[in-house]
Amino acid sequence: MTAKERLFALGVHVPDILLPASGISLETFSVVACDQYTSQPAYWERAKELAGDAPSTLNMILPEAYLKDDNSADIEKINKTMRSYLAKELLRPIGEGFVLVRRQTTTGCRRGLVLALDLERYDYSPSSKSLIRATESTIASRLPARVKIRQGAPLELPHIMVLVDDPENSLIGPLDAAWETLEPLYDFELMQGAGRLQGRKVTELEPVCEALEGLAKASQGLLFAMGDGNHSLASARLHWEYRKAKLTAEQRMTDPARYALVEIVNLHDPALAFEPIHRVLFGVDKDAFDLCDPKNLPPLQELQPVLDKWLTAHPKASIDYIHGEKEARELGDAPDRIALILPEFDKSTLFEIVRKDGALVRKSFSMGEAPDKRHYLEAKLI
Repeated sequence: MTAKERLFALGVHVPDILLPASGISLETFSVVACDQYTSQPAYWERAKELAGDAPSTLNMILPEAYLKDDNSADIEKINKTMRSYLAKELLRPIGEGFVLVRRQTTTGCRRGLVLALDLERYDYSPSSKSLIRATESTIASRLPARVKIRQGAPLELPHIMVLVDDPENSLIGPLDAAWETLEPLYDFELMQGAGRLQGRKVTELEPVCEALEGLAKASQGLLFAMGDGNHSLASARLHWEYRKAKLTAEQRMTDPARYALVEIVNLHDPALAFEPIHRVLFGVDKDAFDLCDPKNLPPLQELQPVLDKWLTAHPKASIDYIHGEKEARELGDAPDRIALILPEFDKSTLFEIVRKDGALVRKSFSMGEAPDKRHYLEAKLI
């Protein structure tokens, strides 16, 4: 078997990645994941100011802060922008290969490997036994807008981060040790103080094959577990289901929509901080609130179903899921809001929990606080 065939057997595809063309400011081109700062539109307004009229991924995503009942006009504008950027050759192909990433965050330098995963090997149902699995429940109502974007989009821009359980750092470690020998792709400071981002091209497939084959043997059937971007990958899978129904068996093997661009990160990376995702309730009478004691919360797997039931019974109230304790406490200071601050999450238990019990309740954890989230940069044709 060739290296590509061996990788395919492990659910991995070697993509042809697109990056901004020479001369484009990467600092204004790259913006944070669309599911961040959902209750802080000022962040996104500042991003608009910084980007101005320059080419930017901000023009190719739909921040959840702006989600509404009908985003049709926004989606059409996004797809039109993608087509325009391609027509103007604002994105350049770097050729087949992977991208080794170094991302400076508030918790240190996080390493990652950008590649494509086979959506046929991914099942986001809670009881999934697939090679690639969701770690949290998928909220079905969040999929249609994302699928609609993909249906008319020529490109995908991932903020998806997928985990491998690699205590020996056998996959990314040797690649990172050879950093100086790899072709430089980018090196710049992210906007709004989010840290430095560097990338180098990986074309040698054999070391990646060997490392993943070793991890697969020890994986008990779970090689890749979702970290960030579960709903984005679920949307990609749903879009692929629609797409493949119109294709022959031969076409399904090569259609670009079958393969989703992601960043692989080692669960044991010292700079990969797992943070709880806090809950903030809006439209609440603080004096009358007796659902739970905000200072002594039950385990999240028990709390979330209770919150869901309470919200159904109180239609004037709402909930938001906030990355970052500081941000959650600030939002909860308002007279009609309550912040529910969750305890720390032990990341070392994640793979075993998913193998044993399936997906956790939605929004159980986040990999780092908002400024440290993955930013959009690499793209792929779909």
